[in-house]
Amino acid sequence: MITIIGGTYREIDYDEISIEIFGSGFRGAKFLLENSCEVDFRTAGNNDILSYLKENQKVYKNLYFNLAPHNELITFKYTFPLDNPSIFPNVLNISKLNLIDVKEDNIIAFGMLESNYNVDGKKVVYDPQTSIKPTKFSDFGKAEELIYIVNRNEANAIAASENIDDIKNYFFDVENAKAFIIKDGPFGATLYFRNKEVKIPSYITENVFKIGSGDIFTSSFGYYWMNKNLSIEVSAIYASKSTAIFCDKKAYVDVTAYAGFDYKEFHLKPLDNKQVYLASPFFAISELILVDKVRSAFLSLGIKVFSPFHDVGLGDSELITKYDLEGIDNSDIIFCLFDNYDSGALIESGYSLAKGKKIIGYHRTCAEDKLLMLKGSSIEYYNHLTTAIYKTIWNL
Repeated sequence: MITIIGGTYREIDYDEISIEIFGSGFRGAKFLLENSCEVDFRTAGNNDILSYLKENQKVYKNLYFNLAPHNELITFKYTFPLDNPSIFPNVLNISKLNLIDVKEDNIIAFGMLESNYNVDGKKVVYDPQTSIKPTKFSDFGKAEELIYIVNRNEANAIAASENIDDIKNYFFDVENAKAFIIKDGPFGATLYFRNKEVKIPSYITENVFKIGSGDIFTSSFGYYWMNKNLSIEVSAIYASKSTAIFCDKKAYVDVTAYAGFDYKEFHLKPLDNKQVYLASPFFAISELILVDKVRSAFLSLGIKVFSPFHDVGLGDSELITKYDLEGIDNSDIIFCLFDNYDSGALIESGYSLAKGKKIIGYHRTCAEDKLLMLKGSSIEYYNHLTTAIYKTIWNL
């Protein structure tokens, strides 16, 4: 049996037009349950969450849960998964419980908005879930063997440093971790032991349903390490493979029993000199918001972006045209936002096609026949924004 501690939240995603109840805790539990692992789930929530978990017990006979009563159904709302979510109620107004205490052999612990907890385990995997004042494991837990799973911002915040040597010293000497993993989105992850580092690859998928992908990585890692008794390194590699299948198909798959894994590894190349050109209308408020969010998403992943709105702005049309075309010439991939059939974006994409540039197109409302003249081997269209952004990075 594996004990999972974590939140059960409502998630709204405009990119997929979906409303679901998951949260890191229940999504992690679902991965284990789908792979016939007994789960002791510790969470918090209101009567809606209680009813939801009881309904799931009808499906999963190996689900046991303990719900700490909380008066709110916390909601995360995403415009798309690479953007920061809006949280309701505001995190400053969410009351904190102190009702969860766990002493078990195998524990997967996710940071929670509405509850503190104490844990004491033999094998513990901890994912703090936030880079804003993340709670350190040493503040609430004991473990014979501790694995931290974090992203870069969380690692920096916990160690109070951006220097990897300082981060390693902190996790090993202060937090007493046996190992820790830093996730890096489309670029994979790095597993750190005290005396070595292991690069964990990412895999190129047809779709990138990203919400919950980190939860799957953490919970599947715990499953392979605790339930399958695999090594930390093998567990991390398998966790990346399970995450790839989840991102592509929203399936919860134990890859040790899956013969159909045929995704290609993404081999990271130096990106310092690579640039994405962002072709987009920017006249309506909705257009301005979208182009700003897309640019921010690329920048957050370390990708250089040339955006006419941000880098050229408004002014003399001849100068704007000159600078925009130079931006295309100096870019490696053209990312086009086609909704509303903006004439400027269409001209930019046509010019790019004539120049032999790779084009990734995103649209939600365009009829394919209206884009017929732009079809070609160097252009791909997507109606899922996160997938389009990841495809752009994988093609750089």
